[in-house]
Amino acid sequence: MAAQSTLKCGGCTSSKSSYSTYIANAILNNKKLGMAGLILALASTTYLKKKYNDVSNATAKSLKEKLATKLTNEDANSLNPEVASDKVTTTNKKNNVTNTGNKLKKRTAAVDKRFFEQIKRLIPICVPGIKSKEFFLVVSLAVVLILRTYLDIWFSGFNGAVVKSIVSRDKAVFKRKAIYEFAIMMWPLSIVNNALKLTKSSLALAFRYRLSQYAHDTYLKNLNFYRANNVDNRLRNVDQCVTQDIDKFAICLSNLYCGIAKPLVDVFLFSYKLQQAIGRGAPMIMISYFISITILLKKISPPFGKLISTEQRLEGDLRYGHSRLIAHSEEIGAYRGIKREKIILDNSLRKVVNHIEKSNMLRFINGIFDSIFVKYCATMLAFKLLARPLMNPKYATVFMGNAKATTQQLIEDYSRNSGYLVNLSQAIGRLILAGRDLSRFAGYTSRLSDFIDVLNDVDQGIYSRYVKSKTEGARVHIIDTNRLGYKVIRNNDLIKFSNVPVVTPAGDVLIESLSFEVRPGINLLITGPNGCGKSSIFRIINGLWPVFGGTLVVPEPENILYLPQKPYMILGTLRDQLIYPHTRSEALKRQYTDDKLERLLATVGLQHLLIREGGWDVVADWSEILSGGEKQRLAMARLYYHQPKFAILDECTSAVSTDIENHLFYTAKKYGITIISISHRASLLKHHTHLLRFDEQGNYEIELIDEISWKSNESDELVAEKEFPPSE
Repeated sequence: MAAQSTLKCGGCTSSKSSYSTYIANAILNNKKLGMAGLILALASTTYLKKKYNDVSNATAKSLKEKLATKLTNEDANSLNPEVASDKVTTTNKKNNVTNTGNKLKKRTAAVDKRFFEQIKRLIPICVPGIKSKEFFLVVSLAVVLILRTYLDIWFSGFNGAVVKSIVSRDKAVFKRKAIYEFAIMMWPLSIVNNALKLTKSSLALAFRYRLSQYAHDTYLKNLNFYRANNVDNRLRNVDQCVTQDIDKFAICLSNLYCGIAKPLVDVFLFSYKLQQAIGRGAPMIMISYFISITILLKKISPPFGKLISTEQRLEGDLRYGHSRLIAHSEEIGAYRGIKREKIILDNSLRKVVNHIEKSNMLRFINGIFDSIFVKYCATMLAFKLLARPLMNPKYATVFMGNAKATTQQLIEDYSRNSGYLVNLSQAIGRLILAGRDLSRFAGYTSRLSDFIDVLNDVDQGIYSRYVKSKTEGARVHIIDTNRLGYKVIRNNDLIKFSNVPVVTPAGDVLIESLSFEVRPGINLLITGPNGCGKSSIFRIINGLWPVFGGTLVVPEPENILYLPQKPYMILGTLRDQLIYPHTRSEALKRQYTDDKLERLLATVGLQHLLIREGGWDVVADWSEILSGGEKQRLAMARLYYHQPKFAILDECTSAVSTDIENHLFYTAKKYGITIISISHRASLLKHHTHLLRFDEQGNYEIELIDEISWKSNESDELVAEKEFPPSE
């Protein structure tokens, strides 16, 4: 026990105490001062919380006003994202295609009914069954937590015995306890503490692996990765959802499990010990106090879940800006646009920093009151409960305040029971802080759950897009492909459109009704102005865009290959570029040895790459190494390797000369590949049998190409410049 010296002031004697003790005594002795301090604390916290909400509302209001200036006055009231409305049904007068959706409704991340529903869906993904590795880790962590609590109980008793031996000056007991016994127990203490860290980290990693595998299985299934980014626009920065958001959710879930399970075990065991030592009422007093404080703190705490969700969104925007800078570095450099890009990135960074600074200030103020109510006020109450059996014989027990106990025994009892009470207080305090962490966890849960919900919708053929229009304001455009009334038929010898409308995912109608067919040997050239729907046709054929009606006949995916203007180069070897998406083992099963692959390179005039780049097994970023023409020729060699029945060529020879282009098309015909091309080059007419031309109004015509027609157009630069005859 700390000794106290006395100071004489005139004729009185006062105890010398610390500054904190002086403040505590001053508040206790002056109830008005204490009440004023409490009122000031609550008022300042309430003010900061109200200020944060006012700033958020002002931001939303400012955004609304900016949008309203762009629209007509009669539509301005429909732009409030916080107000939900009934379903809105609109009909496009041009095509009579009905679009149904909801106006935007703002959702916040909070610990509410929606949060627990999200957790209910996510937990089975993290822990798929009782035989899984994750379930074993959950049970193992629970066992380690119980062992840790028992060791804490042992240490409290051990500490009391050591203090008693010191006060009684018993060297034998001190040596036995402080040296021999502790030398033995330090091993299980160290093992259990580090086992707790290892198990918690392993559980977080296991959760991350399960969630990532689930995301990969759904995201990379049936072209969902394309549809989630292009057809459905609810998600922003999908790459961050798949990587960073899942990682943070897994770590937070593991910490939260540990932060709740351990305090619960501590509360149960230390309450049992304390009711033996200082009476049954003492633990309930502590628990009741903390429950009351939890309710109070929840009322005055800022919305941390919303803050976390907003922070992750802003971080994703900053990351996306840097990824765009890398992806378009050549174009930005050519335009000398680095200053403009710096302004954009600086603005994104400033938004992140400002938001984090505001969050840190709210956490600082909130942390002050957490410490006051959860730590210091609880400590004052603990002193009162510990002293009660000694000060009042009515509360004395066998383990505390026994009239027959010696001074040394009282010291041991006080030291042991104070350890119990401190551990109980800390456990309840950790539960309160876990509730605060639960609010932050709600932010990660909201983003991850929305990500998985979108993937599941897309996998079922349901898409949603946020769209804005002058007539309806901001709303959700929902596409349910299960109700569109279309028919898709698989036929490996036919591509046929029968009254199929070409409609973008946003609902814009490019062509009201398209009908044509391509059979083996019929090579079709498609031309027309930009934005008329040429590439959209290929997106429908490949299953990237939904079919809004009519009947579509297409081959199986392995019988059709699409070559874009900018070919995709995989991260891998030169061999991988040629046989993509096959692996080397799959190529060998098809009897494609390296010698046979080399002959394909020779066919397109790229056999020199083997010498120049160092052979088949060199791993490099081929999109940077190869020129535009080399990449297009390599893509044509990839076409000859796969030899599909149909090939869709979208300006895939724009970077090569005319003579090489003629050679590539003649070689494709030699392999028996039926070609559907998009191009404005008149020189390609000779390689096709039919011409499909579009205009800007959604009209089209199909005509037969004969030798006379393509020879007469050889000098024309653009086939699409031919005018349609006037409609009658």
